[in-house]
Amino acid sequence: MRREQKLLLVFAALVLIPVGIIWFVTWPLLHAWKFPEVTAGQLSAPVSRELTADEVQKVNLWLQSHETAWGPSGERPPAPGQVILEMTTAQGQPVIVSIWKHKKQDDIIGVQLEKNGPYRMNAFPDAQVMALQPDGAQQPAK
Repeated sequence: MRREQKLLLVFAALVLIPVGIIWFVTWPLLHAWKFPEVTAGQLSAPVSRELTADEVQKVNLWLQSHETAWGPSGERPPAPGQVILEMTTAQGQPVIVSIWKHKKQDDIIGVQLEKNGPYRMNAFPDAQVMALQPDGAQQPAK
């Protein structure tokens, strides 16, 4: 192999390997995350009760309209959410939505697709989070 070919090969490796790593890391953040359609659910914190069909539909609509900018899978929060919605799909798979409220910054929403599984998290302004919460869950931020 000639010197020029070796230099071209090294250049290609120096360019393509970092690009591949960056793409692999950022792709989950860039593409839409398709949430499964939820059909039933319950509010388990701050109080425990079953959600009505209208509340389930509202949660489902909110999830389907917020599919981008979720963080990578594997995040673990320091404490349980202040509001927890335990939803289920038609196939019985869990979709757990946890909300952490903050006074002077955006609220954090974490979604799990299995019990005690890793979270994917995103921050939303209070107005968007209020549209997700069922009645009885609108507690003040800490």
